[in-house]
Amino acid sequence: MSTVEEEKYIGYLKYSGKSVEGGFLDTRKSAEALLGFDEILRFFLIEEDPKLKEINFEIPVRIRKGSWEAVIPEIIDKLFSPTGIGATALTIYASASAKKAAEDGILNIGATKDIKATFRFALKATQWVIKIGAHLGTLAKKKFDNVKIRQIEKETIIDIPNSQGDILSVPKKYFDIYTKCPEKIFSKNASIIEQERILEFGIYENGNEEKISITEKEKSIFFIKSEDEDVLFPELKHGQEVELEGSITRGNEKTNTIGFEYEGHILTCKPKNGNIAIFKNKIISQLENHFFPPVKIIGIIDRTDENHLFKNPRPQVIFENIIPLEKPENKKSLFD
Repeated sequence: MSTVEEEKYIGYLKYSGKSVEGGFLDTRKSAEALLGFDEILRFFLIEEDPKLKEINFEIPVRIRKGSWEAVIPEIIDKLFSPTGIGATALTIYASASAKKAAEDGILNIGATKDIKATFRFALKATQWVIKIGAHLGTLAKKKFDNVKIRQIEKETIIDIPNSQGDILSVPKKYFDIYTKCPEKIFSKNASIIEQERILEFGIYENGNEEKISITEKEKSIFFIKSEDEDVLFPELKHGQEVELEGSITRGNEKTNTIGFEYEGHILTCKPKNGNIAIFKNKIISQLENHFFPPVKIIGIIDRTDENHLFKNPRPQVIFENIIPLEKPENKKSLFD
């Protein structure tokens, strides 16, 4: 990249590697990457200029191909419209709009103070937090008993040792931000990292480029799995009344359960009262163009686990009724 080109941008988030050589990232990953970048920038922007917390604002970025790259343009101060300040301007990008944004090349996702300087600070803070996380092997450590504080001219420097005794010297303003930084701040972006897809954050300043990368080796430091990521359908709460549409995959009179395919997963379902044989005439194994009968199952969610706590990661349905969604061609039951 030439110096002239570099001067057009303040900085960027980039995914590079063989898997994105053509500039392509699927729409879900693109949306996740943009949302993650938005959250990262907002946190550090507000740390630098707390007034931004009181207003809704947009962060303009451009999607650039060659790798998959979201760049912050040098003219960001001009892209910030005064009419946008105080208006409801924050846009959450769903998969379709992320795809269109990548095709069109322009997105609106972050502007009081000297806005260029504020953005550069946000990007530098991003890089310093990554450096500290990589140095410590975690973003969870926030309290330090053995740091050294020293002064270099007018700047205060914090010397942070890691478990191997290596020292990282960090300007105090970035160290302070690190101690307030959410542990999961990079999770959305780090979740997309693979062996052939690395994550980079870069800054252009005075014709120079400074960048930092997160590879698959460091991914575990920056990608923190949410507690409910191992929970199947966390939106289905214990005791919740539901009407779910899916298909019956099996019936087992010995265990008095049926298998119910719902959004790609098989849920175990039990009748609230009686035996599943009661529902045999409603559960048809052959419908036109269907191998399994499509039905609506009505009941409540049960997440009782072996310890009698409501923490089972896989929900079951205690059903009262099963309603076929199509007229049967014949009366052969799954239970026959």
